[in-house]
Amino acid sequence: MNIVNVLYSLVDVNQRFDRLVLDPLTIRNLDMTIKTFESVFDQTFSIDDKILSRICDQILCRIYDQINTLTIEQYSMKRILHATNYPQLYSLSLVNFEGEILHQYLTDDFILRDLLSKQITHLNIDIKNANRESTIITRKFFVLILSLCEKLIDLNFCDLFFERKHWNRISYLTETSLMSSTLTKLKINFKTFTECLFLLDANLECLITSIVHVHVYLIYYPVRDIDKTVCI
Repeated sequence: MNIVNVLYSLVDVNQRFDRLVLDPLTIRNLDMTIKTFESVFDQTFSIDDKILSRICDQILCRIYDQINTLTIEQYSMKRILHATNYPQLYSLSLVNFEGEILHQYLTDDFILRDLLSKQITHLNIDIKNANRESTIITRKFFVLILSLCEKLIDLNFCDLFFERKHWNRISYLTETSLMSSTLTKLKINFKTFTECLFLLDANLECLITSIVHVHVYLIYYPVRDIDKTVCI
């Protein structure tokens, strides 16, 4: 049974169930999504509104300080993040987001921005219908995340699910827009091999591990010079 259904169905049934369900080992990695499949490429992650209301209004306030990792989707994110504070949260997964909605949250939601800038060290981004999203939009996300997340050390950008990858392009970005003094691990997909070369040329001074999938092994003429002293 999904942890969402467990919280909804068993909390406050009796003290024994409460001890089991609200045990720190049970709820420290909290996945607040329910995945249903129409097909491999058509998945939903949303929670029924009645279930979400009970968890946000009655349960999160009892476990907020024990949650270390949190997985949320676009329709429930605001209610969950605004229900309480999460002082021990360090890992956040944003799954099944439409590009424009994610961009709105990243630019306008103070709670999310505060978490990303002050607490989150591990971040996973999943964009719904990623293959149809503009590379211009996803480039904006990538730059915004690098600039906003001051403590980020591990980033999975659009490679959470095998069946939907977004092929990114960063060669049109300036060197100064690709900066992070904390990031040590990056998982990302690139449209061409040229993008890998620009990643090496970025100002990611602490980057140790890069897991990269390349769609087309093509090197095209770059739009700006690459530092030839950097080795792969």
